[in-house]
Amino acid sequence: MGNQSFNHLYSRMGLQGTKLQDSLGTLRPSRCNTLLLMVVSLLCTFPLHAQLRGSDWQNVSCTAPSDKIATFRSEGRADKKDQVAADAKCRLFYALFYKGVPGINDDQPLISDDDATVTAPFFNGGSAYEAYIISTDGADNARKVNGKYVAACTITVSMKVLTEYLQKHKVMTGSSVFGSGEGPLMPSIVVVPYRKTGENFKSILENDFDRRLAVSSVVDGFRSRDVVTSNIEQLVRSVQRRGEYEANSADSNDKQLLLSSDADVYVEVDLQKNSNAQGNQVSLILRAFETSTGSDLASKNAVTRRYPNAGVEYLVKMAVQSNLQAFLDDICAHWKKPSTAAGQGTRVVMQFSIDGSCTATMRDPVSAQNGMPLANLVRQWVRKNCFKAQYHMKGIVDESMIFDSVTMPPVDQDGLPMDAEQFAYLLQEFLQEKGVSTRYVTEGTTILFTILSVE
Repeated sequence: MGNQSFNHLYSRMGLQGTKLQDSLGTLRPSRCNTLLLMVVSLLCTFPLHAQLRGSDWQNVSCTAPSDKIATFRSEGRADKKDQVAADAKCRLFYALFYKGVPGINDDQPLISDDDATVTAPFFNGGSAYEAYIISTDGADNARKVNGKYVAACTITVSMKVLTEYLQKHKVMTGSSVFGSGEGPLMPSIVVVPYRKTGENFKSILENDFDRRLAVSSVVDGFRSRDVVTSNIEQLVRSVQRRGEYEANSADSNDKQLLLSSDADVYVEVDLQKNSNAQGNQVSLILRAFETSTGSDLASKNAVTRRYPNAGVEYLVKMAVQSNLQAFLDDICAHWKKPSTAAGQGTRVVMQFSIDGSCTATMRDPVSAQNGMPLANLVRQWVRKNCFKAQYHMKGIVDESMIFDSVTMPPVDQDGLPMDAEQFAYLLQEFLQEKGVSTRYVTEGTTILFTILSVE
């Protein structure tokens, strides 16, 4: 590569060619060219609006690791406030792909054999990462530091969908984001506060610090034993963004939230405090339920001793630790019974919406089906492919269609366990054959389809 070509690349990257060449002037030409190619390759991979600044890309961490849905903290920096979120997302995916994030994929990078046709759309102004991001929070709190807007963003990512995409395109090796391929020893769990009549999870998490603390302590206990645990606060925000907290009653909202989580089991935490002249005491009741059926799986009640000066946080942690292992053992014992997970299928929620660029509606005919309306085409597939005809359609309008309960078969035609990702893929493949182009995202047991075009 000659000096003219190098100067063209310097210009693209906003670098001063003469300075960089001067600093490398003592190297032999071949070594200089090799080093420059390495630098160019690295910078072209990373987005131009978020180029490396020392090691500040490393302000990325995983706050809730999971091979299904994981939550990260990523610091974004930008010249304009409305660009901070995009910068934080780019930094997160750069770290995941090329540097590794502790808690994910044995702390190793996801990309093992890079292919620019697969990874480039995530960077250089592209936004392919949006297909795998469930929620982003914190960018609105950006503040100006040394001439740049800076904010620590909380980003929730569907790791299951992301890693399957990378594996499909052969840029990531291995069968599991955690590398073992053996799966968890017990079901995944979401921990929620106990609700009184008329309450919902959203109001409790926003207004009751002690119950929020109790939930957090139980989550910490589960994670210390390597149990996959979802973040209830992130799930609440996700449901709010889809407008469902404004649409229905508190009970319906929370049922929808649990069904749309990635959890096989939800654990309810009931906290009671008792204080008198002799000190403080807490009583903690833990109950586990199968998410899809509501079946009661396990229950434990813990009461601490009374301590004169102990805070609620300390007492809650004591109550959790003294009962957690026995509680987990009970969940595992019930979960392995044939009457629960095995052979009964899992319920999912399926939502369909029309993309803004699509001129068709859910009621318009699909030409490849001799004029059958699109909604009927989808409903017929669901009817034939769900488990024992167990499905319920919430409603159809021109722009959307919702099944609030569809029971998937326990296994697919290959005899392998069926999950929401595979179920969605099979429907997408069917619709593609009929001339309907779609994209989808799975959020736990909720499948979100977007109709892109209809022939």
